[in-house]
Amino acid sequence: MRTIIFDIKGPYAHFRKPYAPASPVTYPFPPPPTVLGMMGAILGLGKDEYHEALGWNDIRIGIRLLKPIQIYRTALNLHNTKKSWCDIKSRLQIPYEFLKNPAFRIYAANLPEQQADHLTSCLSTGKTAYTPSLGLAQCLAEISFVADAAARPAVDATATFSVIPLRQSTIIEYEPGRRYERVRVAAKMGPDRTVHEYREAVTCLDNNKNQPVMGNGLELYEVNDEYVAFF
Repeated sequence: MRTIIFDIKGPYAHFRKPYAPASPVTYPFPPPPTVLGMMGAILGLGKDEYHEALGWNDIRIGIRLLKPIQIYRTALNLHNTKKSWCDIKSRLQIPYEFLKNPAFRIYAANLPEQQADHLTSCLSTGKTAYTPSLGLAQCLAEISFVADAAARPAVDATATFSVIPLRQSTIIEYEPGRRYERVRVAAKMGPDRTVHEYREAVTCLDNNKNQPVMGNGLELYEVNDEYVAFF
């Protein structure tokens, strides 16, 4: 299957976990619906149209961490504009969790052909319709094109650098001394923001050893000389 690959990085990122609205904490990587929003921004698709235009129910998303995860915690001053623009009492200080200097490699497969051509054109020329960001509008991002390649099933592969969506038969070989995180993320979200599928996923937060995650029962694809697990 045709796969568009690009890298995205920035000084900070925040991908809010839905169960912590009062003191927002972040996922260690952008969930697939967030990746669709990134591509929609690149292509200039509105928030009410990019899901259908990108084929949200058929698209396959792979994600790789290019840097070890660093967490930065700080307090943000938020202003309640429903009360007053100038009343200092309407300001709240909320603790936030950010990823510091994150970098990700995104693999987008099974895009509609027209959108895949458009995305490749935008990425290869360095042009985006809207300003790309990493979760929040304040977390500005840089995007660079990697490849337009074909993904083929890798039947005997047992190791990957990408985030691993878990299946019932998946067994991860956790290595001592490495940092892992298992999270539950939205895998498919419709145009009305209704989540149609959640997936458990595992990623290694400390990739400075340049060692992949090993396991059995992995559904991997070979693309651009890499083994990738897709949501």
